[in-house]
Amino acid sequence: MAHPALDVLVCPDLAAFTEHAPAGESQAPLERLDAHILDNSVVFYLRRPNFGFAAPAGALAIVEAVPSPTADRRLVIARHADAVYARRFVRGANAGVIGLTAEVPDPRTKTPKTVFLPEAQVAIHQVVGIIFDHGITVGPGQEEAVPVDAQGILERIEIAFRVVDDSAVPLALENQVVLGGARIELAELARHQDALVALTLDDGSSIFKRVGAALPSDLGYLRQFESIGGLGSSRVLSVGKPHKGFRSVSNARLIIGVMYHG
Repeated sequence: MAHPALDVLVCPDLAAFTEHAPAGESQAPLERLDAHILDNSVVFYLRRPNFGFAAPAGALAIVEAVPSPTADRRLVIARHADAVYARRFVRGANAGVIGLTAEVPDPRTKTPKTVFLPEAQVAIHQVVGIIFDHGITVGPGQEEAVPVDAQGILERIEIAFRVVDDSAVPLALENQVVLGGARIELAELARHQDALVALTLDDGSSIFKRVGAALPSDLGYLRQFESIGGLGSSRVLSVGKPHKGFRSVSNARLIIGVMYHG
């Protein structure tokens, strides 16, 4: 599918990522995301939560359009006959046999059984990125993932940040690239409930969280910001009005997705 060539600055730190996208010349050497990182890729809508905390059901997976040999434990879209699987690739002990396993985030949910197949009969497309924020919908079906046109979503990418620590685990790992959309005005945060955001706080620290609910009544300017996965913890932060004992949000930016390399 045709995807836009990207002109995206990779920020030197997370604080710069949450603020306005830098423009013009800088005295420091700046990195830019590979403009053709989306070339030869296809975007799939994930019908199932088989990627665990790495991507919920309804997210979009950016995958290599051409099947290729894949390293053990990588997320993949696999095609076998008429079936399409969105799973984690597992190389079997027996040569020539592979496993496709699901990792559901909720342990109370029944996990789909691992599928074992002859490797020569399967087209393996490696996942190279995940898009979390989009407006694409897909109807029900047997395939675990279906290709979609995401050009309009990808054109919303404004800025990026290369992860240098574990602040984004399991959303993104060290050296992966978080993709940012528009900067969010603090008065508009309530409209983005459940969205993934990067925040800079009044003490200069920066965090990745999911926008949660506001506290009731007169404390409505205090808002829960939830952990994005199995690691980390939720925090209550003040938005737009200081409150003793709570850190305040200074800047916020929407997280559109993550690229696993670039």
